[in-house]
Amino acid sequence: MRVPVAEAHLWSLESPYLYTLVTRVRQGGQVVDEYQTRVGVRTIRFDANQGFFLNGKHEKITGTNNHQDHAGVGTALPDALQDWRIMQLKSFGCNAYRTSHNPPTPELLDACDRLGMLVIDENRLMGITQNNLGDLKRMMVRDRNHPSIVSWSIGNEEWSIEGNELGARIGATMQAFAKTVDSTRAITAAISGGWGQGTSTVIDVMGYNYIGQGDTDAQHAKFPNQPSWGTEEGSTHATRGIYFTY
Repeated sequence: MRVPVAEAHLWSLESPYLYTLVTRVRQGGQVVDEYQTRVGVRTIRFDANQGFFLNGKHEKITGTNNHQDHAGVGTALPDALQDWRIMQLKSFGCNAYRTSHNPPTPELLDACDRLGMLVIDENRLMGITQNNLGDLKRMMVRDRNHPSIVSWSIGNEEWSIEGNELGARIGATMQAFAKTVDSTRAITAAISGGWGQGTSTVIDVMGYNYIGQGDTDAQHAKFPNQPSWGTEEGSTHATRGIYFTY
């Protein structure tokens, strides 16, 4: 169903304008149920050489990965703290938020809609069982009316499959399934290794986790029509994964 909006006020990072869509159920001429949905009108486009475009305007994506928990409160965040977090990130110069590594609470997405923050909405586990695809569909159906969401991520660092043929088949199947639910957004996956093979050969938008693990130029040369972005990176050297027993 298409709903025309004359002279629409577009949702953007600077002006995150939201409309209220009112759905009414009538019986015998009387309204028996009503539901209000906040929506935004905007266009998105990924280009393999020029990057990301919002409403036809090029936007350099500068974002962060964020787990839902917060110091002092765990995962049970008050709604006001969701707003505070997004406003703080915007004050730092961020314009994008990756929900690492599971679907977020809806209140976080509401805050991103209201305040103007792009979102990568991320699925928890890769797989093609009924449960796996069912989880992906539930996330997408729940969240697809949020204008802040510009991409669905089907998974993160599936080390055992991301660099082999099994990963390519699972990724292609999940991506094709996702597009039956929502064809308006690009599909991505956060890939930490095996670039040039496996999942990276089939995904709409290549997600690079830690560029020190591969050659991004080689990936682009091999797949020149595939857009890409950094889905996870650090600005420091660390000893993560190195442990000593005393």
